[in-house]
Amino acid sequence: MEPNLLLHTKQDHTGIAIKDIKAGEKAHGLVLTDYTLIELDASEDIPLGHKIAVKTVSAGQPIIIYGQPVGAAIQTIQPGEHVHTHNMKSLRWS
Repeated sequence: MEPNLLLHTKQDHTGIAIKDIKAGEKAHGLVLTDYTLIELDASEDIPLGHKIAVKTVSAGQPIIIYGQPVGAAIQTIQPGEHVHTHNMKSLRWS
């Protein structure tokens, strides 16, 4: 299956959509550091360039993207959910 999302590392909590992903579709991810594949169900529409959770992130927990903490969850985020300003706070503007 051709990937529709990319992860930088296995530690990342999110992948980045490289195509629009519709709610209910399978999201096929490629981890760039070791070329492993992941698969999950998208529970929400994920627009091109946006992030989709690939792991559960509890409220208050750091969100790891690009192998680095970039923000914190402001509510629990489940795999397949859209990760954006409605459910995460960026560390950059804390």
